[in-house]
Amino acid sequence: MEKNYQKKLDTIIQSYEVDVENGLTKDQVRQQRDQYGENILEENDSKSPFEILLENLNNIIVYLLGFAMLLSFMMGEWIEGIAVFLALLISILTGFFVELKAQKSVDALQKMVTTHVTVLREGVESDIESSELVPGDVMILHTGDAIAADGRLIKANNLAVIESALTGESEAVDKDATAIFEEEVPVGDRLNMVFSGTSVTRGQGLALVTGTGMDTEVGKISDMMSGNQDSKTPLDKEISKLGKSLILLAIVAAALVVVIGLINGQSLTDILHIAIILAVAAIPEAMPAVQTITLSNGMKTMATHQALVKTLSAVETLGSTSVIASDKTGTLTENQMMVEVISSKTGDDYKVSGSGYVPEGEISKGNQTYDIDIDETFITSFDSREVSEENHLKAVLLNAFLSSNARLEASDEDEGEYSIKGDPTDGALKVLGYKGKLTPEKLSQYGFEKVNEIPFDSENKYMAVCYQWPDKRTQFILKGAPDVLLSLVKADEDTYTFWQDNIEEIAKKGMRSLALASTFVSEEDSSSIEQNMPDWLAKHSQELEIESLFGIVDPPRKDVAESIQQTQEAGIRIKMITGDHPKTASMIAKDIGIDHWENTMTGAEIDQEHDQEGFIERVHDTAVFARVSPENKLQLVEALKAHGEIVAMTGDGVNDAPALNGSNIGVAMGIRGTEVAKEASDMILTDDRFSTIVDAVREGRIIFENIKKYVSFLFACNMVEISAILFTIIFLLPMPIQPLHILWLNLLIDVGPAIALAYETAEEDVMKRPPRDAKSGLVNVKFLSTIIFSGIAIGIAAFGLFYYLHIMSGESLAYAQTATFTFMTMAQLAHIFNVRRQKGFGLDRSLFKNKLLILALCFSLIMQAMAIYLPFFNDILGTQALRADTLLILLLASLAITALVYLITKVIRKTAA
Repeated sequence: MEKNYQKKLDTIIQSYEVDVENGLTKDQVRQQRDQYGENILEENDSKSPFEILLENLNNIIVYLLGFAMLLSFMMGEWIEGIAVFLALLISILTGFFVELKAQKSVDALQKMVTTHVTVLREGVESDIESSELVPGDVMILHTGDAIAADGRLIKANNLAVIESALTGESEAVDKDATAIFEEEVPVGDRLNMVFSGTSVTRGQGLALVTGTGMDTEVGKISDMMSGNQDSKTPLDKEISKLGKSLILLAIVAAALVVVIGLINGQSLTDILHIAIILAVAAIPEAMPAVQTITLSNGMKTMATHQALVKTLSAVETLGSTSVIASDKTGTLTENQMMVEVISSKTGDDYKVSGSGYVPEGEISKGNQTYDIDIDETFITSFDSREVSEENHLKAVLLNAFLSSNARLEASDEDEGEYSIKGDPTDGALKVLGYKGKLTPEKLSQYGFEKVNEIPFDSENKYMAVCYQWPDKRTQFILKGAPDVLLSLVKADEDTYTFWQDNIEEIAKKGMRSLALASTFVSEEDSSSIEQNMPDWLAKHSQELEIESLFGIVDPPRKDVAESIQQTQEAGIRIKMITGDHPKTASMIAKDIGIDHWENTMTGAEIDQEHDQEGFIERVHDTAVFARVSPENKLQLVEALKAHGEIVAMTGDGVNDAPALNGSNIGVAMGIRGTEVAKEASDMILTDDRFSTIVDAVREGRIIFENIKKYVSFLFACNMVEISAILFTIIFLLPMPIQPLHILWLNLLIDVGPAIALAYETAEEDVMKRPPRDAKSGLVNVKFLSTIIFSGIAIGIAAFGLFYYLHIMSGESLAYAQTATFTFMTMAQLAHIFNVRRQKGFGLDRSLFKNKLLILALCFSLIMQAMAIYLPFFNDILGTQALRADTLLILLLASLAITALVYLITKVIRKTAA
């Protein structure tokens, strides 16, 4: 099916039955609105807080704790029931507040649509709200207008549109109403179309509205984003999986309790009591709270590095990232066109330094740097027939400045932030003049006066301007595409070859070239130029000669090359994804040091791929993706994820939003980023520096490693409790601990040290390790083996102590349970030192860098002492004061089991896959 940019204009006009000279009638507008609706974007169905609460109630942890609570109340164990209820409340509310995340991406998209537009209806120009636009309307476009719907151009008079937010290309697109395309082309190449969310930077035009609301290109992006709302990170899923495994183990154990209890004739009360203990032991009640606190702290830490993380659960993902898929324009580059090379007719080539639109920089040739100052002395004494090399360079900068209609504005001069009003290429020439110490005020002061102008025309591909100098001489300046100027001006065969060689050299560097020619006009021709410039140019073009060629590029951001090197050293691969041309993209990739920059793939090639497995492999091996559409970007992200990568997508434009939303973590630019990109992302770089990602990666890795430490610690503690209980069931012994003891351990003893583990400092090799294998996950053989072994080993030791004290030594059940309870406290706290370092034992000098851990350990020991020796807690917990000899046994046993666990886990870490 042909698309609107492929159809003849008359065919489209007939399909809407519109008279383009007068526009739609009121009846036609009413019919179109009934058929197509308002020109607004549909909002995603967001979940209400009540729906989120219901989702948090609907999980196995809530069911198990709720079951345990009901059993406790039914048995008259009010204190146990209330304690379990509090644990249940903590679990539900923590999950509720973590998941209460508003989805605002589509709202931001709606803000892009203009409030008012000018249309032609019933022969009259009308100013209407953009929501009232309907297909078939005739939009009237002028310089500075924001475009509120997609449309096919009817007329285009020197019309240029900025589409960078939609396509990623920083250059203005010259529109051509007469263009027709037989084949499918990317959005950025549809010269006969205009699109919602873009703006007119030059010229005028008429456009027939062909798409409104969700039928626009912006609407398609919104629709793609609505299908990618999975906010769970890999770690979320893995922790959930591990927790469910523990719960399943508890359910199996509870079933075993029922069978054994019935066989041995135990009372239903005893059986239910054991089931309660198992349910409470299986659930890491503190995990949601610890995770929330840990990730909140991570958010604050990252914010100090200029990385604003919007979602708690996404903090760890960047640290696990294996691929950064980065948009080029505005992310790796400045999204500000800049003259970087000047080729002069004298044969001299100059390099221009600087950063985007910042009006500072140096001009150099080889080792020589020129201090250019176009002052009044130069202006009054300039003679184009006899000039030195430096004066010729000054003349080039002056002519570039005079030929530019752009205006430089300081967005924040103190921060070195500038913007351009007008065409970006004109902006590059204007900034070049500023580097020669020119300003509009100086030109006015010197006495320069614009006489006439030929505006840029996309068909002619040139513009011209005529200025009167202070000494009343008249200068004609012609600027445009090099091939066009070469065909117009004086150029013999050698001159033609000279400039063609320069054009090719600039193209090899991935730059766009622009030529400039000029001449001083005779006095008798001055009046004719004022009256008819095009006519004068047609007669006198051979009097002009090209004096310079400019190489213009959207330059890389400062420090981006160093940041990419550091990222790649950390084992993270960079993929450049852009709407720009392949040659430009690959040269930028080469300049900033992206590995395998020569491996490129275009959007057209992506669209032609039908072998999914082959496509996934090719995407994995390719470094640069050019001329891609928003759909292509999302396809690339999904292909990388299908390959098992954890993908961070960076970007700043509307065109990046679906991929930002569909990646594991979307990273938007905070200053230049559109609202759509910010809302679609999980992380915003508030300083817009790609180098901030390196800091975020490091911090993310630290956070992830610390999460692994407390997850290992907490789940091992649960394994201790479950395994000790299982052994007593197998040997038909009384329970070694009570439900309140488990809640005391899980909610008071273990929480503080677990939180403190989140504040561990980085290990030395944190940025030298490769990204973790996404396929192995957190719950790999090594990680799971250490948890299971540690938990079972300490659990067996706890059961052994209980057996020794109660069965062999004849201590009372309450005394033996208190001792087992206390041993679990000691052994679990000592186990902290087995998990806080990947290499070596955690009881070293680095401990003193984490003062919070020291305080947490002290707090836990004090709380346990209170549980044993204060009568108030003795009554509530059913504990008894322990003798000194028992405490000594418990201390020695906990040290011994800690040493054994350390040695065995050291072997596991070395040998397990």
